[in-house]
Amino acid sequence: MKKSAEVILIALSIVLLLPFTACADVGPKPIIKLIVLNPPEDEYYLDLLIDYDKKSTYSNIREDDEYDENMISILREYNEDGWRPALVTGTKAPLFGKLTGVREGDTMVHKFSYVGTPERFKVILVEKSGKVTVSEDIKRKAFESTVYYDYAKNKIWEASASLSYIKQFTMTFTATLIVEGIMLILFRFSLRKNWKPFIMVNLFTQILLTLIVFSAMYFAGSMAAFLLYIPFEIGILLIETKLYKKYLKEHSIRRRILYAITANMISFLLGMWVILKVWQQ
Repeated sequence: MKKSAEVILIALSIVLLLPFTACADVGPKPIIKLIVLNPPEDEYYLDLLIDYDKKSTYSNIREDDEYDENMISILREYNEDGWRPALVTGTKAPLFGKLTGVREGDTMVHKFSYVGTPERFKVILVEKSGKVTVSEDIKRKAFESTVYYDYAKNKIWEASASLSYIKQFTMTFTATLIVEGIMLILFRFSLRKNWKPFIMVNLFTQILLTLIVFSAMYFAGSMAAFLLYIPFEIGILLIETKLYKKYLKEHSIRRRILYAITANMISFLLGMWVILKVWQQ
């Protein structure tokens, strides 16, 4: 028993260390994923407008990047009511991003990240013809934000947190039922006799997971969610073990406890993998 526990601890330590060995910079990085709906047919550059002074700014455009001189000049000279382009004129802290986007179906996707990512900004779009379009200002709520900009209507908005929670809950709840349901069968528990406590326990814990861990992901980023997820899962393990011990039918108390621990370990690793995949995007 002691040897098995040591093996589990070593395995978990390796898994936990993987993301840190993958990249030296593991600090939280704000992200704006900007999706342009109904983008212009003409070539265009897109930047974020910020409204603070240019003193001690970082240059976010490399000199060896090949950009259209006329379009860059329009961006560089733009300054209305203190609003200026972040990538082209610089930010207080480094900002990663490109003036050009990536086409995904009928939309164009632009990504801005790192510590210079602004909380409040406008979108400026400069076309090859010289046409300039500027959105209203928006203040992002999410640490890793998805923002939609409808070029045809010149409307900008952030994706709803409520929809994100519902989507995340649906995905994690469904995956948990499948994984832990398979484990329930492998431990020779009858689904017909145990489906009520099985579903109710998982419904309760997944609601907690969504409200606590994924709230942390939304407002503080994937790293915060990752750090919170580990102690949170320990609490979930204790809760589910106690509930399954009491409410599962058939077999001994020892088997019920063993099922709860095994199912939670697998769900924990699956959930951690999901958070890490989001973190590395």
